Amino acid sequence: MWHEQDIPDGLRAELLDGELVMQANPGIVHDLPARSLVRHTPEPFEAWSERGILVADDYRPRADAVIIRAEDRPAPDFAEADLPPQIVLAVVETVSTTRTAIKRDWEDKRERYAEAGIPVYLIVDPNDATWHVLQLDGRHYVETAKGIFGQEIPLPEPMGFTVRTAGWHPYGGTSA
Repeated sequence: MWHEQDIPDGLRAELLDGELVMQANPGIVHDLPARSLVRHTPEPFEAWSERGILVADDYRPRADAVIIRAEDRPAPDFAEADLPPQIVLAVVETVSTTRTAIKRDWEDKRERYAEAGIPVYLIVDPNDATWHVLQLDGRHYVETAKGIFGQEIPLPEPMGFTVRTAGWHPYGGTSA
């Protein structure tokens, strides 16, 4: 299986359209949004960082964060390394700086997460210090809220809580 491959230190891997894509581990600025979600997501929900999602056999992205209901968390003996998309309420991707990564998060993953039926896609973009809440409308996402770092993110129902972005940083900048 692809996730059993020896991945060199300092790299992370995703299976995207049947291709094993390796990238350098992200820096602190990139990881701040997922870290704050993991630390501050209220019950009955849980946020998990760096979780793979079984979108398709040939498409298993490793999301920066996912939000699920605690009651839907797979049992400890769950054999699959990746989460089934049916339990994912929201997927969070923090955009990197390369053109390829920007396209992947804004276009490719947006399309594939929608096809998998994931209700909410939160894109955090430190390139311009913005966040974008996209909600599934049929088979496509529609942007329902957007803002800048420093403004709270309203996550739609069934989550219905806000995410503080104070302390998030743009790439090469200062905190919001």
